[in-house]
Amino acid sequence: MSGPGAHHEPRLPLPDLDTTLPNGLRVVLCSAPVVPLVEIRLTVPYAATGPGEVALRQLLAGILLQGTAHRDADSFDTALATHGAALIAGADARRFTVTGHTLADSLPAVLELMAETVLAPRLTEAVVAPERTRLARRIELSSHQPAAVAQQALLRRRYGEEVAARLRPAPQLAAACAPEDLAELHARHLGADGAVLVLVGDLRPEDALAAVTDVFGGWHPGPADDVPEPPPSFIGGPPLWADRPGAVQSMIRLATPALPRTDPGYPALHLAQLVFGGSFASRLVTHLREEKGYAYQLGSGMESVPGASTLMIEADTAAEHTAAALGVIRDELVRMAAEPPSEREVDAARSYAIGSIATAMSSPASLASGLSNLLHIGVGADWLHGWGPLLNGVTYDAVSEAARRFFRPAAFTGVVLADGSAVASLRRDGAGDRLDF
Repeated sequence: MSGPGAHHEPRLPLPDLDTTLPNGLRVVLCSAPVVPLVEIRLTVPYAATGPGEVALRQLLAGILLQGTAHRDADSFDTALATHGAALIAGADARRFTVTGHTLADSLPAVLELMAETVLAPRLTEAVVAPERTRLARRIELSSHQPAAVAQQALLRRRYGEEVAARLRPAPQLAAACAPEDLAELHARHLGADGAVLVLVGDLRPEDALAAVTDVFGGWHPGPADDVPEPPPSFIGGPPLWADRPGAVQSMIRLATPALPRTDPGYPALHLAQLVFGGSFASRLVTHLREEKGYAYQLGSGMESVPGASTLMIEADTAAEHTAAALGVIRDELVRMAAEPPSEREVDAARSYAIGSIATAMSSPASLASGLSNLLHIGVGADWLHGWGPLLNGVTYDAVSEAARRFFRPAAFTGVVLADGSAVASLRRDGAGDRLDF
């Protein structure tokens, strides 16, 4: 079924091959011979466990490409450079990632190098000691940045301290981590079962699969239950004030539970949030920034993790405009139900969504990253290919219903990171940290 404002842009390419090895490693291959390169994206999901332990995973990721059991860091880097390749490892509270690229002809050799370090990293004190010092310092410094403070306050408001602590890296854990701790962590979390390897570029799918099977086929599956859990649901409630004494800028962060990308109603919700605040021509941007001049950074968007999504609203505003900016946000939320998105607004959002995804995924690198991220949160390998037709099938009534259902002010909660004077008029009874919204 095509919606009234249907657009017929060409679909993004489908993967040529999507299969799972006996050890549980999913391999997704897409031929895109734009240049003689292959983009590499490896994702290994895991469950968040104790408070602050994400720091240990970040430490392991920092060491992962600093040599292997068979070669030191210089030898490993030289081998990569010889093949025109580059790799970067990272970790957050839900997954390890290895991203990079290689010359197409060197793909088998680079996959062998990557497997060597993923399966057997160089976990010696000489390697671990400087990295844990750097990481502990980096975590400590970043934790005081306003954006990080606001993010942690929002996580506590949404999920409570226990869940927020599991998502927050603890520098003291990184500083005290020994090589044997990392070896145990490696054995527990870096397994093939549930991992996804995406290759996009100038490749022959059958040859690439043979190379992957040759070097990763012996990767141990790992624990079957080491998978990220969806975050708990949360309810709306008054935003909380997080004190930032002397701040001349306030940071507004609001959130409400939304639909996961696997839900049939997700495309309609996506169009509704584009009308609300997710594009330059949206209602919120037009009113709050263009007309009022209250905010210089703002918008709405969907934050997706495995099994769940959250509708987010963010605005950074001068301290003296904090209360007024919150008032405009509330008014625009109310208006989404009182004045549902018009056909013109929906058609503009549909065109923007289809065009922006096609543009964003036009290169092999962006296509590889897009596929990797989407597979991590649980959608099929054909999701990007079908996104345009899905949007074209969304009716105006479905967008109006999503606007009524998800854009109620009472459904949101959040935080405002600000100096006390900026929120004085919003504090209930003039005291406490609960704000009127």
